[in-house]
Amino acid sequence: MLTDRKRLGLLVLLGGGGTLLLWYLAPWAVPHRVFGGEGVLLNPFGHHLPQGSLPQGYRDAWLYPVFYLSLAWLALSLLLPWTKAGPQGLYWAGALGLGLFLLTYLLFQGSVAQVNAGAERPLLRRYSLGLGSYATLAYGLYLLLLARVFSPGGLALLVRRRGVVVPLFSLLLASLLGGAIVAVLKESPGEAATWREALMLKLDLITYTYQLLYSPLVSPSGFLQSLLLATPLIFTGLSVALGFRGGLFNIGAPGQLILGAIAAMLVGVYLPGPRWLVLPLALLAAALAGGLWGAIPGWLKARFGAHEVINTIMFNYIAASLFLFLISANEYKFFGQTLHLPFKYPGYEARSYEVRPEARIPHWTDLVAPGGELSFALPLALLLGVLGYFLVRRSLGHRVLAAGLLGALGYGLGGLLPGPQVAFGPDLTSVRLNGAFLLALLALLFFHLYVFRHVGGYELRALGLAPKAAEYGGVNPGRKVVWTMFLAGALAGLAATHYVLGGGIDEYRLKQSLPYSVGFDGIAVALMGQNTPLGVGLAAWLFGILLTGGLQVNLQLGISRELVAVLQALIVLFIAAGGFLPRYFTDPLRAAEVELKAEKEVKE
Repeated sequence: MLTDRKRLGLLVLLGGGGTLLLWYLAPWAVPHRVFGGEGVLLNPFGHHLPQGSLPQGYRDAWLYPVFYLSLAWLALSLLLPWTKAGPQGLYWAGALGLGLFLLTYLLFQGSVAQVNAGAERPLLRRYSLGLGSYATLAYGLYLLLLARVFSPGGLALLVRRRGVVVPLFSLLLASLLGGAIVAVLKESPGEAATWREALMLKLDLITYTYQLLYSPLVSPSGFLQSLLLATPLIFTGLSVALGFRGGLFNIGAPGQLILGAIAAMLVGVYLPGPRWLVLPLALLAAALAGGLWGAIPGWLKARFGAHEVINTIMFNYIAASLFLFLISANEYKFFGQTLHLPFKYPGYEARSYEVRPEARIPHWTDLVAPGGELSFALPLALLLGVLGYFLVRRSLGHRVLAAGLLGALGYGLGGLLPGPQVAFGPDLTSVRLNGAFLLALLALLFFHLYVFRHVGGYELRALGLAPKAAEYGGVNPGRKVVWTMFLAGALAGLAATHYVLGGGIDEYRLKQSLPYSVGFDGIAVALMGQNTPLGVGLAAWLFGILLTGGLQVNLQLGISRELVAVLQALIVLFIAAGGFLPRYFTDPLRAAEVELKAEKEVKE
C-alpha cells in the first residue's frame, strides 16, 4: 500500500517527466510565422530555422537563462514531496511556475518589440509562445492541483465542485484527442531533417491549431463574433437545461425556435405601431409561440403518458414543414382551389418581407454608442439594478421589482448623460451582434431566480430528482410537466429573435437559411454547463469561441471547420462518461462518503 507521500511523489515525478520531455521536443517560442502555419521554432536544445526566415537583429539570448531557471524549478518541485514541506511546499512551487511562465512571456514579447521598434512596418507580425512554454504553465497548475488534492479536505472540495471538474476534464480530454486527430490528418508545415524536428513541427501544428481556435479571446472583432454565435446557444441551452432539471428531455428546441421565428416575423412585418409597443410584442409573440409549441408535447405526456422525446422530435418535423409552407411560395393548390398566402417576398429565394424598423432589435453599436457618443445607459442600469436587488430585503418578487425599476431609471438617466465621442472600425461594426445578447443574459438571470430561488423551481427540481416523492409532497406532476415544457419552449422561441428581429445572420427577415439546428446544439451546451445558468452561459460562449476560431483554422491551415463539431461531440461523449474520473465525481452517494471521510480527518 502506497502512502500519501509516495503517491504524491510519483505523481509529481510523472508530471515533471512529461514537462521535461515537452521542453526537449516542443518549441518554446515562434517569433515569426507565415500564412499557412510554417514558422521559426525556438528551442533550448536546438532551433528549427528555415533559411532566411528571421530578420537581422533578432536576439534569442533570453531563452537560455529562462531554461536554466526552469530546470532548477523542476528539480526543486521533484524534491518537495519528500521533504517536510509536503503539499504546502507545492503551493509555492506552483506559484513559482506561473511566475516563470509570465517571465518567459514578457521576455519573448520584449525581444519581438525590439525588432519591430525601428521598422516602418512590423517585421514580426505572427508570433506566439510555443508548447514548451505552455508546458511550464501547465506543470505549475498541475502542482497547485496536487497541493489542493493532498491537503486535508482537498479531495472533498473538488468532489463538491464536480459540476466544474467534470466539464473541464472532459474539455481537456477532448482537446487532447482532437490534437491527435489533427496530427494524423494534417501534414506538418515545413520540412524536417531529423525525427526530433519532425516531432517539433507536429507539436507546433497542434499548438497553432488551438491558438487559432481560441484566437477570438485576444481579437476584439473575434470576441464580438463569439458573443454573436453564443447568443442563440444560451437560449437553447437553457431550454434543454430547464427540461433536464424537471426530469424531461426536450429535443424540440429546433421546432420551438422555428415557431418563435414565425411569430416574431408576423408581428414584426405586419403590426404597425411605435417602437416601444411593437418590439416588446414581437418578443412576447416569439416566446409565446415557442412556449405553446413546447407545451403540446408536455400536455401529451401529462395526459396520455406519451414520451416527450418522441413527441418533440416529431414536432420538429411539423414545425420545419410549416416554416417552408409559409415562405416557399404564395400560391398552393388544394383540391382544385388556389390558396393565396401573403408571407413570401417576391423572388426565387424562400424568405419573408423585411421586418419593420420599429420591431428591430438594436445593433450593439446603437446600444453602446448611439450617435457616435459613448452611452452610460447600460452600465448605470446594471449598477442600479444590482443595487436594487441586494438592498431590498423582502421577498424575491419585491427584490426583482426593485431591481427592474431602478435598472429602468438608470437606463433613462444614463441615456441623458453626455458621453465622449467614439468611432469603431469596419471590422467591429460589421459584426452583427445585437441586443438579443442582453436578452440572453436576462434569460440566464431568470433561470437562476426561478429554478434556485422560487418555490416553483424547487418543485421542478424535486420532480426531476424524485417524481413520486414530489407528488407525495403536493406537487401536481401533470401541471408541472406542461408548465416546464412551456417555459423551455419559450426560451427556445426567444432564440429566434436574434435572427429575425436582430438580423443575426444578414437580414431582418425570416429566411430558409434560419439555423434552427442550434436547438440541437443546446443539448451539448446544457450537458457541458451541468444545467446551471453560469455553466450554460460559459459553455455557450466556449462554443461561440470555437466556431469563430474554426474559421481561422480553415483559412490559415486548411483544416475543415468540422473539427469544431468533432470537439463538441467529444466533449459531450466524455461528459456522459463522467470524464472517466473516479465514481465519487459522478455518484452523489460516493461523493457524500468522500465528504464524510474528510470531515472525520479534519476533526481528528
